[in-house]
Parts: sequence; C-alpha cells; structure tokens
Amino acid sequence: MAIDLSQRSRPQQCTAAIESKEHLTKNIYLVNFRMKNPQTLTFLPGQTISLHAAEQANRSMSIASAPIDNTHILMLHDVSPMGPGSLWTVNHNVGDVGTFMAPLGIFILDKNSHRKKVLVATGTGIAPFRSMLLDYLPSRGTDDISLYWGLRYEEDIYWKEEFEDLTRKYPNFSFKLTLSQPGQEWTGLRGRVTEHVTQVAQDVRESEFYLCGNKEMVRDMDRMLMEQGVPKEQIYKELYF
Repeated sequence: MAIDLSQRSRPQQCTAAIESKEHLTKNIYLVNFRMKNPQTLTFLPGQTISLHAAEQANRSMSIASAPIDNTHILMLHDVSPMGPGSLWTVNHNVGDVGTFMAPLGIFILDKNSHRKKVLVATGTGIAPFRSMLLDYLPSRGTDDISLYWGLRYEEDIYWKEEFEDLTRKYPNFSFKLTLSQPGQEWTGLRGRVTEHVTQVAQDVRESEFYLCGNKEMVRDMDRMLMEQGVPKEQIYKELYF
C-alpha cells in the first residue's frame, strides 16, 4: 500500500530564531528553533528542512520534534565534518536567526498499514524516528513498532532514557540500542545494528522497514532484507552522509 502524501504542506521559505542550543555529546548539537515567519510550520513526521548554511550551501536536516508543536523545530546536528553546515551550527547561538526551506521529503511512516514497523538508525539518523514515534505512539493503539539504534561508543549516547520511557508507556513499542565499539564495562548490546535487526526481528516479510543513517548501514540492511524476501515496497530509506 502506498504512503498517503496528500497531507504534505507546500515547501516555503522560513525564518526561525534559535531558542536553545544543547551540546548532547562531543559532536552532537540539538538546536531548538522558534518559528518567526511563518509563525507556525505544518509538517509530517520524518520530513526535513533545507538549512541555508552559507552562500550556495544548503544542508538537509531531519526534523526531530513532533508536529503537534508547530511553533518549534528541533534540529539534531553532527558537526564532526566541520563543513559549512557544521560551522553554521557551531557559530550560531541563542537569539540568532536561521533561514530554511520546509517542509521537504517523503520519508514518512505508512499510517494506512497495520504491518509491524521496524525503524533502524545509526548516529543522528535517529532524528526523524524521534519525530515519528512521538506522533505515532499516542495514536496507533496496539500496532507494533520497534526501534534499533546503532552508535559506536558510550559517550555517543543520548535520548536513551527518553526511548526507554516510551517502552514503559507503550507496550507495543520496543527499543534496542547497540554499540559497535563499547568499553569493557558496557552491559548492553554489542556489534553492528544490522546484526541485531536480522537476529531479533520476527516475521520480516510481513513487516515494514524504515532505514536512516550512514549509507553503508542502509545499503547492507537493504540487501539483507531483500535476501530474506522482504518486498522492496516495504523498505523505506533515508541516507545520511
């Protein structure tokens, strides 16, 4: 069943002021924008903004906030590349104004289907899934949805408690965090996130998969799912470079 895109809003030029800026880890910032013009932005969970970072340098950033708060936009940004987009986030502070086109993109949950939904992320590919979950879980009853998130080190972890709280609040939601290069004291899952998805996920042919993160993970996960007989129409992808 095709995703219903009829509710998408037309992209428009936006301005927004930084209301808060949080340093989540060494390289990860969470920027909270308050909309200025327009004062509200209607978007679908999973959509993006195209941030104007410098002359002829725009950066596509997934919206990490839930659409119920249409006066704010949360942007999760890994600044380790230190290109124009990274420098924009590093050098701008509370009160500064940014410009972007929004909303953009079609990486959206299929709410018309009752198949189990499996979300697979690496790094800041978690951003659109946070938006999706905060929108989806309060409204979808007992439809199963699971999140697998791969990071490298313990110091890379953020939002873990928030997702664990959601598992306690919504019995139909499960969350698995795995580290590929943990320290000896780490007691959680180890290894690449792709390994855990294929080991744990049940009824893969009857599930939908949403993949967001580095291109190697998305490529490998896509190949593994196709080999297990998952129809390509049930695999949705968003690449982070």
